[in-house]
Order: sequence, then C-alpha cells, then structure tokens
Amino acid sequence: MLFGVVWDRTGYPPEMLAMDMELESDLGIDSIKRVEILSAMQDLVPELPDVDLAVMASLATLGEIVDYFSAQASGTAVSATPTAATAITASATATATATATNTAVSGAFGRFIVREQQVPAPGAALPGLFEAPVAIWGDPDGIGTELVEMLSTAGVDAHVVDGIGRSEHRTVIYLGNLASVHDRDQAIALNHRAFGVAKAVAPSALAGCTFVAVDDQGGAFATSAGDADRVWASGLTALLRTAAVEWPSTVTKMIDIERVGRAAREIAADIGRELLDGGLEPEVGLRENGTRIALRDVPVDVTPGVLPLGSDDVVLVSGGGRGVTAAATIELARSTGSTFVLLGRSPLTDEPAHYAAAVDDAALKQLLLAEATAAHDPVTPVQLDRRVGAVLANREIRATLHSIADAGGRARYLAVDITDAASVSDALGIVRSENGPITGLVHGAGVLADRLITDKSAEQFAMVFDTKVQGLRNLLDATANDDLAVLCLFSSIAARTGNVGQADYAMANEVLNKVAVHERSRRGGTCVVKSLGWGPWAGGMVTPALKKHFESMGVELIDLDVGARMLVDELSSPQTDQVEVLLGGGVLARVDHSVVGTAQPVNV
Repeated sequence: MLFGVVWDRTGYPPEMLAMDMELESDLGIDSIKRVEILSAMQDLVPELPDVDLAVMASLATLGEIVDYFSAQASGTAVSATPTAATAITASATATATATATNTAVSGAFGRFIVREQQVPAPGAALPGLFEAPVAIWGDPDGIGTELVEMLSTAGVDAHVVDGIGRSEHRTVIYLGNLASVHDRDQAIALNHRAFGVAKAVAPSALAGCTFVAVDDQGGAFATSAGDADRVWASGLTALLRTAAVEWPSTVTKMIDIERVGRAAREIAADIGRELLDGGLEPEVGLRENGTRIALRDVPVDVTPGVLPLGSDDVVLVSGGGRGVTAAATIELARSTGSTFVLLGRSPLTDEPAHYAAAVDDAALKQLLLAEATAAHDPVTPVQLDRRVGAVLANREIRATLHSIADAGGRARYLAVDITDAASVSDALGIVRSENGPITGLVHGAGVLADRLITDKSAEQFAMVFDTKVQGLRNLLDATANDDLAVLCLFSSIAARTGNVGQADYAMANEVLNKVAVHERSRRGGTCVVKSLGWGPWAGGMVTPALKKHFESMGVELIDLDVGARMLVDELSSPQTDQVEVLLGGGVLARVDHSVVGTAQPVNV
C-alpha cells in the first residue's frame, strides 16, 4: 500500500522503490511530500489513530514508515524525540509565560508592524546563572573579560572560553557578534559563525541549559537606520528565536546593546545587569541612555495610495519566474504596465514536442523513465526527479512570462545565479542596454534546506542563507547607480517568530528586514522600501494536503490573488516609514514545525 501511495504522490513507479531507500537522499521526498503521503495513508486507512508528524519527520526510510504505521495500527506507542515532537508546544508555552503575547503570533489574518516598547527590568536573575560554571564565549575588545569580573563580583562562576567542550558549562553567553566589523563581508561572516556556535551548543541545549547571545544593532535590533556594515550581521536574533522553538528545555535570551564607542567595562556592566535583573524576557534592547526595550507587533491597516511605477519603468525581480513571487509580479504588471526582468537559477530551454502530452509530474516521470531505460541510462529516483523538475520549472517560467504579457506588462527571463556578483552585474548590463534604466527591484529568490540546528551542515546553511543575503548584496551593488523608485524584499514571518528547521532561512530574512530599514533611511524619500514578512501562501509549494494541514492548525493561508494585491497595496501606500511589515493569516508558531525536509525553492 505504501508503495502505491508513494507512486501516486511522487510519480516513482513501484519497481523503482525499495524498503531501504532513504526518503531524502534516495527519493527526494521533502517535508511537503511527507505530509501528502501521511494524508493519503490516513485516507486509505481511516481507522489509523492520529499520526505524530514529529515522529514522521524522524523516519529515514520507506521501511521505517511501514514499521511505524504497523505499530500505530497495533496500538503500540511510538514516541518522538524531544528535539522535534514537543518543540513547538513547549516553546509556545514558555514564551507565553515569559512575556506578553505577540499580536502577530496569535492574531488572525492581518498586517502588523514592529515597534519598540519600553519595559522595566523584573529584578530577577536569569535561570541557571548561579547553578554551574558560566561560559563566556568570546572576548571582543575585552568585553568578555570585563563581564567575567562583573559577574564574579556578584557571585557567578564565569569564565571566558573559545569553544564548548566542558559539560559543566550549563550556561553559555555568546559575545562573538560584538566583534568589530570593517565591511559587509566581516558582518555577513558573523551570521555563519553564530550558527556554528549554536550547533556546538545544541547537544547541551537539547538536554536543557541556558543560552544567551549579545549583539550590537543599536540597542533596538536595528529598527532604526543602523550601521551600514553591521546591519548585515543582524541575523543573530532570528537564530535565537529558532533556537527557542527547537530547544524547549533551554532558556534563551537575546540582548542587543548600543555600544557607540563605549568602553568595554561599561558595555559589560550593562550586560551583567541584564543577566542579573532581566529575568526571562527573551529579547531585550539596551540603549546607551539606560532605556530597556522589547519589540512588539502592532496591527496597522494599510493606507491606499498611488503606485510609484508606470509603463516606462523597468523592474528587476529575482525569483519572479515561479511560485508566489510570480503571482505577485503578474498583479504588479496588471497595475503598472511596466517591463519586468525575471532572474532565476533554472536555464530556460526548449522542451521536446513529445513531452507536451505529459501534463503533470507523474506523467513526466513515466515518460523520462522510459526514455532513460531505452537509452540504457540507469537513472536513480533523485536524478529522475531533477530532470522532471527542470521541465516543470521551464513550463512555469514560460507561463509566468505569458501571464505578465496578458496582464499588460512586458517580460523577459534571464538565468542568473544571484549569489555570483559578476554574473549579476553582467546580466544587469544587458538589461540596461536592451530595456533601459532599472527603476525597481524586487528580491524574492530563496531556497530551503530544513534541518534542526543540531543536524544542519555548514554547507546547507550557506546555501539557504547566501541565496537571500549574498543575493541581496549583489543586487544592491549592481543597482547602486540606478535611480530606484521601489526596493521590495520578500521576507518571511519566520524571521520574526523563528521556525523549527529554518534557522538559516529565518536569519537570512531578518538580515533582509534590517538592511531594508537601513536602505530606506539612506535613500530618504526618493525610493519606496519594503521588507514584507509573509505568512504561508495558498500556492507555490502548498499542496491541497498541506493546505489542509495548515488549516487544521488554525493557520489561514494567503490566497495568491489576495497576496498579490497586498503587495500592490504596500508599494502604493504613503506609509513609507513602515518598512518591516508582517503579512498573513495565523503564523508559524501555530503550525506543526516538526515537518522538516530537504532543499526546495521558495519565494517567501
């Protein structure tokens, strides 16, 4: 029965399948396909008890799925590991008791902006501070040494370390992001380093510890202009948000402190006071003037206005050939009549005429498998999936180009790796020479490689993070001399809430949010700058089975036409001071985040 379901949902014929096949490496079955397979199995066997998706996420092979369902049918209990099964429930409970509930996290469909709120210190020490030796990881400009002295005076057994190798360190305070940066390269590298630290802490965190991280984003999480270089290191906060969800037994705390050239002793004193008096507030900004702030999400309706784009404009859209960014671009074309240049990774090639009869994934798999067999090409399921994926990508891109034209715009597609600065620069040179000056930029490209922090490799992190962040950097550099009327970044609500398996994606989108704030300040009123933190859309990767799963969690999905209109409304609005905007119905904290999977292209 399972092989039949996998065949139906993936297109792999039963003769290609074996019980020992790895779901991800051998079959390319990602988190979304797992939900579909689960849903189909429950439809076929209604008497099966509810299946724990956290356990499903931990199963590696088809054989393990069969064993799991057999155990379920026989009434044998199967427990999920604490890293996945209880993560979202425990994290939500801890957050609710530690701080005021975020409107965006618990609210219904809507629009929210992030605002500062002054909060008093509760006068309680951070849990675990006095219970075991405290590891101060990093000593930038001597701040770690000064913090050790300050905490020691208060009776805390603290030591500066350059790594975690001693199990007695149940509290870790990471100061690495306070290191001086002299350019964007150094700032971006701090995000990669911070992820490595979290991965090293993970074994202790899964069992339960205290993890604190400190950043220097002006004491307000870069919600104001921020430093031009340091703002590119702002992903640390989203890393802590994700860690809080993945590590329900661990206390996490993020401190953003305004340094502004102050002495190490003064910085250490402020950090130490927060550790001794700040209690469980998970995110705190410390201003130089002593103000203590937290961030809150506030509902604000959009104000109608006039689009700053028209038929003479040329708009560059990364990731615009497919998915939700494509839907939004089509609506933007309908509203402006502009020229749109879509940048994507997939090369656009001519499809063999006889492929036309294969109208879906399963039919294409059958056709391409038959071709491979006839050519004596021993194709694996993953290789077959990639070949089919390339055909489907081409179809979707071509459909988007036609839809933009039908909507009244003009469109072209360029295959460009946006993480390659030279390729981006060369492509934009072609655009200017053939289409005219670039006046709009929409950055929607992205990928996912969902893994828990403890399981995610540095290579997977780089793939996800760099597509968003290095991609943005290259696009901004390549358009530095263009007079942009619009700069719009497709971010994700994951940056604001964290999400199991998506530390890299959350961090990258948080950097996008804060770079957008800086860009708006730098550009003044000459350019509409928005970073839109989308909730899940009812399109793109969201299949009917996954949509049903979201709805069962109380998450209202954004319809493609509604989301596309929301984009137009945001770019039209005179509320240009509202740069970081959260949009969507329900949010990730109410979704079962234990469903994590393999790399897949996304647009939000």
